[in-house]
Amino acid sequence: MKLRIFSIIFITALGLCDRIDRQPLSYATIPNGTYVLPKNSNITTLLDFVKSRDDLTSLASVLAESAGFLQAFDSPTTWSYTFFAPSNTAFNNTGAYFSTFAATPKGKWWLGNLIQHHYIPNTQLKTSAFNTSATRIQTGTFLYIGTQLVGDQLVLNNVSAVIDANLPVTNVGKMPYKNVITNVLLGDCAYY
Repeated sequence: MKLRIFSIIFITALGLCDRIDRQPLSYATIPNGTYVLPKNSNITTLLDFVKSRDDLTSLASVLAESAGFLQAFDSPTTWSYTFFAPSNTAFNNTGAYFSTFAATPKGKWWLGNLIQHHYIPNTQLKTSAFNTSATRIQTGTFLYIGTQLVGDQLVLNNVSAVIDANLPVTNVGKMPYKNVITNVLLGDCAYY
């Protein structure tokens, strides 16, 4: 009986394989005519901020590789958030394994989670909100980032320094903050 069920599933899967118009683990293209939220020219989106800075070009290319992130980062928001933007230096610190894995289909999915781990939803965090006590904040992946002021500099996960802090970006009714950091933060508490 188990062999019969397995055979039916296997034959059905083989029959469907020729109908798939893209590689497994790759993202579907956005259909033509998909609604795009209109953007007011007075509003600077997170994508506008990333593209306006020379030290965030690596982040801009990662956003382009991760499905849906260009659209999400280019949308005006009505909520507060804080984003710790990994700088070019952060991506240069990642090494060969990172770049090799990031080029794979599963790596592109993983990059999306990596970017979400730098996003703090519903919270406007300035460096003045932190002190010398070690604390943690929850990210968009529901995991945590360790935070602590060391001297006058905010340090994340005991390794990544915030090098450009409290950068406001205009928003619909809110003023989210962006911070540029020196290392890429990973959800498994590792770092690059």
